[in-house]
Formats: sequence, C-alpha cells, structure tokens
Amino acid sequence: MLRQLSGGAGTRMRDRRGERFSSALFRMLAGHPGFAAAALLDLRGSAPRLVAATADLLALRRHDAGDWAVPTPAGPAPVRVDPTPLGLEARFAAAATVPGPDGGTVGCLLVADPRERRLTPVTARALADAAELAAPLLPSATSRPASTEGAATLHGAVRSRAAAERLIAAALRRQSAGPVGLMVVDLDRFRSVNTALGSSAGDALLAVTGARLQAAIGPGGFLLRLEGDRFVVVAAGDQRAQAALAQRLLTAVSQPLVLNGRTLAIQASIGVVAGVAAGVPPSDLLVHADAALRQAKADGRDRFALHEPALVAATLDGSRLELDLAGALRGRQMHLVYQPFVDLSDGRIAGFETLLRWRHPLRGELNPTAFIAAAEVSGQILPLGDWVLKTALAAAAAWPRRLALAVNISPLQFHQPNFLAGVDAALAESGLEPERLELEITETVLMRDNPETTGVLHALIDRGVRIALDDFGTGYSALAYLARLPHHRIKLDKAFVQDLANPATRDLIRAIITVARAQDVAVTAEGVESPELLALVRRAGFSHAQGYATGLPVAEPDGYFATPVATPAE
Repeated sequence: MLRQLSGGAGTRMRDRRGERFSSALFRMLAGHPGFAAAALLDLRGSAPRLVAATADLLALRRHDAGDWAVPTPAGPAPVRVDPTPLGLEARFAAAATVPGPDGGTVGCLLVADPRERRLTPVTARALADAAELAAPLLPSATSRPASTEGAATLHGAVRSRAAAERLIAAALRRQSAGPVGLMVVDLDRFRSVNTALGSSAGDALLAVTGARLQAAIGPGGFLLRLEGDRFVVVAAGDQRAQAALAQRLLTAVSQPLVLNGRTLAIQASIGVVAGVAAGVPPSDLLVHADAALRQAKADGRDRFALHEPALVAATLDGSRLELDLAGALRGRQMHLVYQPFVDLSDGRIAGFETLLRWRHPLRGELNPTAFIAAAEVSGQILPLGDWVLKTALAAAAAWPRRLALAVNISPLQFHQPNFLAGVDAALAESGLEPERLELEITETVLMRDNPETTGVLHALIDRGVRIALDDFGTGYSALAYLARLPHHRIKLDKAFVQDLANPATRDLIRAIITVARAQDVAVTAEGVESPELLALVRRAGFSHAQGYATGLPVAEPDGYFATPVATPAE
C-alpha cells in the first residue's frame, strides 16, 4: 500500500493524478530490481521532508525515529547509505538524487530492504531512472517551470491534437526573440515493448523517456507528450543548434533501461523543423516534422532528419494523386494502349503488351510510373487490375488468333484469394483462348517463393495461360528461378538490354539466354529503342524484342496485324 504524504505523515495529497503516478513509480521499483520499500523526500527545505512512501518502507521505520537524516549523494549516481540514521530496521538502503531543472538537487528517492543485498549497476540504473521521474511529485517543484508548460503531461493524460497545437503555439510565442525549431520524437519499435513486456512496461518506458528528454532539453525548452509514443520539442536555436540538440536527445533516449528484469536498448527517430517562420500554424509544423520523421525512419532509424520543403511538397502531391485515383475509374479517365513485341525469327508481331494510361483532368496523360505506386499503397490497384484484365481480354478476343495478349499483374492482385476466379471469369466473359493470354509477374511475387505462389502459377498453366517473369535481372531475380518456378518467358530488363554493347553485360545476357533456351523458355529484350540495338539483340540470341524500334503503343492495334517490323535473322 502507498502512503502519499505532504507535511505531516498522516495527510493525504489532494493531487490524485500525482498519487497514481507515484504508485506507478513505486511499482516500477518493486517489479525490478525488487525494492518494495521506497520513499520520496523533498530536500529543498531546512530538513528533509517525506512526500510519499510505500507501506513496506514505513513498516521498516522505528516508531521512535526522529527527522529524516538523509545523506545527499555527491553526484547523480545512486549510492548505498547507512539505514540506521534513517531509523530503518533494514540491512540495505540506497539513495538517488532527484534532479531539478537547473541541475541541482531537489529531492531524494530512497529504497530499503530488510535483507542484505548489493547495489549492482543494474539496480543502480533502475533507481536512477526512477529518480529522474520523481521531480513532478514534489509539491511546488521547480522542475515544472512556467516556461515549460506541457511538461507535466508527460506523466498524465496525453493531450488532444487541438490542445497540443495550442500549447505549441504558446511555446513558439515565448521563443519568438530568436531562431526556433520544432521536433517530433518517435520511439523506434515501441510496439514490441508493449507486446513482449506488457502495457505497464510500455508506460514506464514512456515516462523514463520523457524525463530523459526533459533533462536533455533543459529549462529553456518545451516538451509535450503527443499521441502514442511521440513527443514534441520546441527549443531556441538555429539549424546547427537544432541538429546538436536532436543528437543529444537520441543519445539520452538510447541509454540502457531495465524493465521487468530486461535491459533494453531503446532508440528513437526525430523529425526536425529548423528556422520556424513566424505565423506558421502548429498544424503545418507538425505535418512538416512528421514528413522529416518518416525520412529519418526510411534512412534506417536511430537518427534525425531535417525538414525539406521539397519532400513535403512531394508527399502532399502524392496524397492528392491518391485521392484523385479513387475516382479515376468511375470517371472513365483510364484507358489502355497496346505495344507490340516481335518474334525475331521471322520479324512478325507475336503479340501485344497491355499498358495502362490515365487521362488526368488537370495533369494530362499519365504513365503508370506516375501513379502505380500510389495505387499499390492505397489498394486501388485491385479494382484497376480487374478492370485492365477484363477490358484487355475483351479487346484481344477480336484480334487474329495468332496474336498473344500480355497483361501485367500486380503482386497484391496475384496474392488475392479470388485471383484465379477473376482470371477464369475474365476469360469466360471475353471468349479469349487461355493459350493466348500471358500474365506478367514481377520479382515482388517471386519473393514469396512458397507453395501458395507456385500453386497459383501451376493452376494458371493448367488452364493454358502462359507466365512471363517481367523485369528479369533486377533486384531479387536470379537464374535460380529459371529452374524452380514454372514460366514460359523471361523479359530482360531494359537496363541490361541497353547496356548490351558492354562486353561484361553481353556475356551475362548470353548466359541467361543459354539457360532459358535449354528449358524452352522464350527471352524478350525490353527497351529496344533503335535499329542498332535491335540488331544487337538479334545477334545476342534473344527470341523476342519489344520497344520503340518494334512499334509504339497504340489504342487500336489493327494497323500492326499484318506488318513485319524486323527482318528475320540471317
């Protein structure tokens, strides 16, 4: 049981939030390293004054004990103390100083045990962490200055976004005399702590982190707990000073912490907005800091990134494009074009690859490279992929039967449970023979090299559908796939094809072609954009070629049906 005291030993504190926090603080000590007897004392008066204590600690104190004679440790490190002058019937006692905002000592956190034990580095670290958190419990503690409004929220309820923005605006006004910056600090992989150790350990971690951040910022800065595991920092200084502070914050967070018997090495990522202009709304600053934070995480975490206006502009532009994409199909803004690929053995067109185009009402004609990534992230690729498949198959059904149709399939689309049913429905509705359909899959599909992936590929082949491995030679792709995964064609990436004049590249391509042809697999050269490259491709042994040299993408491919575009190989 916890006793909250102010002045006399029998007076309850009226601050219920402070009582809940001190209870959590003492539970933190009781859990590890097992200090069930603990007390917090205020050292700012003429004599130490007891503020809060556990029932176990009070039970250890003799009834005739006088005032608390607490020896103040010489430094920030916890030290073992003699329990006798404290009036404690204990064989072990230790004390840690509670630091104030100016670096001085404002209180003492005392622990005791009736058993003999040692003050190990692990237990000392746990006691020091708890002492860092204890200052807000001291009545009228100077560790919660008026210039740091919002610091008290570290141990209380998290502010709403609107309330946080009001506090940030006030902090910015107080710093208006010179350059100022805003940061968002986010703990890396905080969810893992909650999952592995429980939410109480997560709360303790956030409390310790908040105290460490406040100590690193100093009395002149502003610290606010935002949602989840995020903190907001406002501090004076130019860009160089902001970068130095961000590095100090990373160092403070990364100090080892003991929770539930485990020593944790916590890291953080920080987004920094330096040189905040007067009048910029806090909501905009948080957007900018969040964008920089995402960049810090993308760069590897445990680091900070400075706000780059171009990065925010790109993010906003991508978000707008994603919103526009949601209505593109309904607005009939999407259409298909078809690019021919030729059989180099006779120079005739063997089929067409389906290419998606977006007639954006403001941006004009957009190629897939401008919007496919947004479609993948938002899930819009699923309705788009279904529409492309059905529309292209319906068009190809009217072509000469010797011509094949190639359709790109996104990884998300391929791994849907109803993907095979969708292919079956599109084939049945269009009447296109399955043997004329070639589905192009990319390396991202290959990365799930498991029975489910190979099962879908075999099911498609059993239906008569052909499989092409697109963009082969990049990223995760490897020659091993030629033997392991069922397919009929590989399409060599244009970055390799356009470097065909390089002897090293040419030797690699010939090795790929040799392996593929031994397995009766066709090899298509992508990005063939000149007659000279077309001649090199033919001599290198490719079976097919595709690019501007073989024909431009067109909405109505009828004009290509009977026209040879390359002479047969000699």
